[in-house]
Amino acid sequence: MAAHEITEEIRSNFHLFTDNFPFPVMLVHKDRTILAVNRAGETAGYPTGIRCVDMGEKKHHKGCLANQALSEQTAKRVVGYFDFAGGVLDSYWIPLSGSKELYLHFAADITEWAKEGMIPDKCATGTCAACNCG
Repeated sequence: MAAHEITEEIRSNFHLFTDNFPFPVMLVHKDRTILAVNRAGETAGYPTGIRCVDMGEKKHHKGCLANQALSEQTAKRVVGYFDFAGGVLDSYWIPLSGSKELYLHFAADITEWAKEGMIPDKCATGTCAACNCG
């Protein structure tokens, strides 16, 4: 794994703008190495120095929009129910202005405010396709 350096200015600004955000935020290199996490990320145990795609199951990363966000230099967003999180997440990949290699990634749990139809009913058998509980 390659070592990545970020300037103290980038690190400081990352913390300045994200440390009071109530959900984990990661500063990530295009190769998926997590370079920094905000306070909520630290509290949740998000590591730095590893690739985010190596966290959890591979299938949880199939909808990643980091490549699109970086190539188009624009924020990407996905809102949906994620069974591994047990809730509705409002997920973002936001390239840092002026960088083709760094982006912010975070997902806010908005289950409390989601429309009822966005949250699948749990099935009794644990094998339904609607909630991916199988």
